[in-house]
Amino acid sequence: MKIKRIAIGLLALSVMVFGGDSKFSFSLKGGYYLPSSSSYNNDYVPMVNNNINELNSYLTSLGFTNTVNELKKLGGSLVLGGELEFFASDQVAIVLGAEYWWKNSSGSLDSSGTLAEVTYGVAESSRVKMSVLPILGTLRVNLPFKGLRAYLGGGAGYYLGQVVIEETWNWTEDAETVDSGTREIKSTGSAIIPHTNAGIDLNLTKNIALAVDIRYPFGAIKSFKIKRDTGDSSSVGQKFTFEVANGGEKDFKWELSGLNFGINLKIRF
Repeated sequence: MKIKRIAIGLLALSVMVFGGDSKFSFSLKGGYYLPSSSSYNNDYVPMVNNNINELNSYLTSLGFTNTVNELKKLGGSLVLGGELEFFASDQVAIVLGAEYWWKNSSGSLDSSGTLAEVTYGVAESSRVKMSVLPILGTLRVNLPFKGLRAYLGGGAGYYLGQVVIEETWNWTEDAETVDSGTREIKSTGSAIIPHTNAGIDLNLTKNIALAVDIRYPFGAIKSFKIKRDTGDSSSVGQKFTFEVANGGEKDFKWELSGLNFGINLKIRF
């Protein structure tokens, strides 16, 4: 309902401002988005890697041979999207858009060794899948340049985030499984986040342009709620938290401030 209200409100505003003779453009976007994600990188990733390395140290002390793949910090990734741009005049436009960004990372430990003539195998992995879908509204003002269109703007987006944690493990003795299983935790969160915007349109033909666009959001999704937990159904509806080094717990948070760079193929009507 919140998304529908935002979209209806922006469309109504565009109709009131532009009237029936308004021009508009539609564009498809491909780009690169680099959210800061400091809580994930500085708190969650070290927690997972510490658990992996503690088990690795213990198994190494027993003489086992181990292969460790640490969970990577979150960086930039591909973003895909599109937008409708409504022109009030030669100087002012209102833009409605949506994008999709995703990133996956995994950490694992594979170990094997023999104790008291029994051969053991240990395999554990943790996979994190993160994605965000912002619904965007932006006001753009053209700069007074001749020969090309350059603009500055600002607005806000309703960001829908999703985090899925997948854990698997398999322990064997003499090739016989003694403990194995999987667990999946799916959580979602949302926030309204403001942004600044700038760009340049380079005309290819009268009605087609290539746009270089930069957006920078300022904000975070401050909490996530668990939607599915295959290991503990009673946690559904609760905040998604994780343990930190001192034994306490932290809410899972996702900072989304960061450079969003895109190339848009724009068709004007």
